[in-house]
Amino acid sequence: MGSLTALVAALAVQATQPSDAAPPVSTSTTEAVRRSVGQTTYLDLEGGLGYSSNPHFLFGSDTDAANGYVSLHAVHSRITERTTTLLSAFGQETLYTQHYGSEQLLSVTGRHDAAVNEKLRIFVDANASYDKGGQLGTRIISVPDVPAFPGSPDIPPQILPPGTDFLAVTGRHYFFSGNAGGQLALGPRDNLTFSSGVERSVFKEGGSSDSSYWSVPASFGYDRQISSRANIGGRMGLVFTDYDGPGRVSTVTPQITGNLRLSERLTLNGAVGVSFSRVDDGLSTHHSTGIAANAALCNAGEHSHLCMRAAIDQQTATVAGPAKTISAGIDYSRDLNADSSIQLSVDGSHFSQPTSVISGRTFSTSTYYRAAGSYTRRFGHRFFGGVNLAARKLSEQGPDPKADLNASVFIRYRLGDLQ
Repeated sequence: MGSLTALVAALAVQATQPSDAAPPVSTSTTEAVRRSVGQTTYLDLEGGLGYSSNPHFLFGSDTDAANGYVSLHAVHSRITERTTTLLSAFGQETLYTQHYGSEQLLSVTGRHDAAVNEKLRIFVDANASYDKGGQLGTRIISVPDVPAFPGSPDIPPQILPPGTDFLAVTGRHYFFSGNAGGQLALGPRDNLTFSSGVERSVFKEGGSSDSSYWSVPASFGYDRQISSRANIGGRMGLVFTDYDGPGRVSTVTPQITGNLRLSERLTLNGAVGVSFSRVDDGLSTHHSTGIAANAALCNAGEHSHLCMRAAIDQQTATVAGPAKTISAGIDYSRDLNADSSIQLSVDGSHFSQPTSVISGRTFSTSTYYRAAGSYTRRFGHRFFGGVNLAARKLSEQGPDPKADLNASVFIRYRLGDLQ
């Protein structure tokens, strides 16, 4: 607990320093981007008591436990006329009354974008996390609203961490990603976008079940503004994934992209195309072709946000090997009044056509569901309280582990700026 608290506190101090670092992305030069210039820095101290019915997805009946937790969340955001910076560091330690002892969660994210000149914007972002039992995927970690990366859809970020790997719920998962890219305006209506990065995943369960991989994604795109409400373009995505040990996956995905403003508050963004994959499992090589698509329909109200998302990915990297994934989800947030708010998120991911890279272990068609909600109310100048709820369910061939239902009440104290 001491080392975790020291680490997050150090990150909070670092977050209060101005950032010289370079870049995140760009938008069309003809688009009027509203930027609320200013900065916010704060540290949330939170403690709570709760109950979980099956935090590690174990089989059997005696899996539930009460728990108590403490968490720290340090945030720094800074918006100027030409740059956007956002830093977030979250750490939590949970103590269970039986079976599980104490567990830690950690998530650190950072992003920065800048306008180099009137035509070019560039960006960098990085994420690092440590998760045990898949619990990080049920935590709602709120950060201030900042402008989207230039060149990316102007939609709210997902309420829950995206890309939760259901196979990682049985062990410890370390993850890191870093990306850089930009957008170049070719004219009043035309833009080029580009990005590349690296991802590292390490999974520890014990013995032969341990696995890890490196992944290198890259994308190149072009879009054109065809009206005041619509953009259309194309994108080429490339991903190479190398599992430590036998296992390599190469995927090329050309797509048509578009975004449409249906009304002042309602937007539709998406892409559709085909993925061509080559999978080498160390014994044989096979090729596959399939649809790759994603869509997001979002409504931004004065005091609320609603987003519906769906995606098909032919070769998603998991800790046990690549698999086809179909996912869908809904996010909803609302300010009930000046002192209270709610956040809700529900999603599901269906994994099929898996290729296992772990010796002696196979995984079958599976579906992972998760939902989380939070109610927060201010009851003092710097004090907040509320309720967190979460649920997870894993459905697979053969017997399924008991669902995990989690509920907690919390109290929070904020140091620094009040939003």
